[in-house]
Amino acid sequence: MPGFATILKMAGSGRRSRAVEHPLLCVGFVALVIAGGGCASHKPEPIQRLDITPVAGHSMDQSLRLDPSVVKPMYTELLPIDLASVVQVAVAQNLDIKRARQSVEASQGRYESTVGAVFPAIVPTALFEHVEGTVRATEGNLVGVGFNTFQPSIAVQWVVNPARVYYDLIAAKKRLGASTSDEKAAVLESLRNAVVQFYDLILTQAKVAAADQGVAEARELLRITQLRTSTGVGVPADERRAEARLAQRQQELITSMRDFYDSSVRLSLSLHLDATVTLIPSLKELPPTHLVRDDLAIGELLKIAVTFRPDLHRVRALREAIAADEGSTWWGGFGPQFQASYQYGGITGHANNVVPAEGVPGNLIVNPTSSTGSFSPNPVVNGLVREGIFRGAKRADSRDDQSYGFSDQQKASAGVGWRLSLATFGDSKTAKAITEQARIEAIRHLDRVRADVIMAAQASRANRELIGLAKRQVTAADEALRLVKANLKAGTLTTLDVLQAQDAATKARLQHAKAVVRYNQSQVNLLASLGLADEKTMNPANVDDSTDESDDEPSEVILEESASSD
Repeated sequence: MPGFATILKMAGSGRRSRAVEHPLLCVGFVALVIAGGGCASHKPEPIQRLDITPVAGHSMDQSLRLDPSVVKPMYTELLPIDLASVVQVAVAQNLDIKRARQSVEASQGRYESTVGAVFPAIVPTALFEHVEGTVRATEGNLVGVGFNTFQPSIAVQWVVNPARVYYDLIAAKKRLGASTSDEKAAVLESLRNAVVQFYDLILTQAKVAAADQGVAEARELLRITQLRTSTGVGVPADERRAEARLAQRQQELITSMRDFYDSSVRLSLSLHLDATVTLIPSLKELPPTHLVRDDLAIGELLKIAVTFRPDLHRVRALREAIAADEGSTWWGGFGPQFQASYQYGGITGHANNVVPAEGVPGNLIVNPTSSTGSFSPNPVVNGLVREGIFRGAKRADSRDDQSYGFSDQQKASAGVGWRLSLATFGDSKTAKAITEQARIEAIRHLDRVRADVIMAAQASRANRELIGLAKRQVTAADEALRLVKANLKAGTLTTLDVLQAQDAATKARLQHAKAVVRYNQSQVNLLASLGLADEKTMNPANVDDSTDESDDEPSEVILEESASSD
């Protein structure tokens, strides 16, 4: 195993006599070698970040007009918000990002704990002991004692399996790197999710505006129909049809408002804001936002994703950590374990009756009330009574107490051993299977990354084509509606023709809004799938997020509100 031979060579080199006298010299040296082996890692040179930003000035002239005047507060107030505010608040307040940062702190603590376990432990001890009564002497006989002992000491203990610690350090360091990559992945995913939800909010706002326009058109059509009916030109059926269409448009407006409020709540949840405050986009129009160059082939996009995706870095680091766990399991079962200790302290105490007495001679232990001097006719009982009297008299006759001054003590030990168990074979088999599972999971995750890039690139291409077609559809539908209304006034068309033209115009507007929003979302998803989404790239300069001069600065307002809610 790498590093183990070097460790043994360094630990066993020269100055044996001095190492025996002071084993801590070897202990500290070997600990530094192990810790240095685990902490040292080859850090590759930072990868040059690729510039995939489209050429300045590249844009598509099919912007989506936004009208915030229709939206009313859900409960308390309306809070204008733009793309820059969404990105800023997501990074500062998103709970998934905060949790990922705490995971990094936990991994850092586990790594520091693993490093600390390499070095000897300091064990200060203060022991007070009081003994009163009978104890067994070294010869095996029972003697009466009474003493107090106070023994303070400080010890340095070191028990380590060098190879296992080496692999544990590697595993801990790799897991720390994995948690760091996981934090970056959480930031990327939270930004992507928040921006996509912001565009969903824009789409629902466009639906509200389209529904409101539909209500206005249906109301105007009803007025014209009623006027035609009252003058005898129209028929009652047209008036009833216009009334039904107005009711339908009003229902669609209510449904669109509900969807808008739901989108506001979802975005508030991602940004950790008060959900009772209605978020509303502060944009006047939303242009198709181009984030990734069109000249990048799918193979180049896949290479970028493999290089920069932080979740792939996390998977690789976890796989390497699990492989190190396998080495730790093997060496933990079959590797040698070194141990050494050094203790310095002292001892002081006080003993009672340190001068033993001879007690009453056996020939003087008699029963004065008996003619034979015995205590019992039974010889066994008589012997026990005599022995008890002898020992009691001896204990009572002891004398002199003695206090002992403080005396220092030094103890040192060193050794090596093995703990061989059949369970190690099962543990090694389990570790090998877990390593293979990690390899399979890495392959699966790579497949998912490739799929994310391919689907996002394909969605961007399709939605980009849909924008132009949807814009042409809006132009044609609006012109058709204008002509139908003119023909209705001229009496050449009926109300049903106007209703159909209104439906076509409303669908065209919604289709255009959906195409623009979905294109922007697909660009955000593509940028995130490449691992290049951050605060700067998510808010490019070609996005027109200007607001009225009377508006408050959205980012400051939102940050203040989120801070007050905490």
